[in-house]
Amino acid sequence: MSVTSVMNLLTVSKAKAQFSGIARKVVRSKRPVIVRVPNGFIQIAPYDLPEEVPAAPQGSLKLLPRELERHNTFGETL
Repeated sequence: MSVTSVMNLLTVSKAKAQFSGIARKVVRSKRPVIVRVPNGFIQIAPYDLPEEVPAAPQGSLKLLPRELERHNTFGETL
């Protein structure tokens, strides 16, 4: 089985001309499309936004004394 039978393979010219339709199809089908460009290949793939994580309640996170010393120093020694 070849790559083209598993994934949709397009030329860059066709991808540019039909980008809006291709993008909608990729999002709807959840299947990536491979585009051949002069120096290789690129992939147009659906992207699912990660679930939002709520902020921790105020005061629920406690820092140790050493962590407080290094807080906001990006690990640089004091």
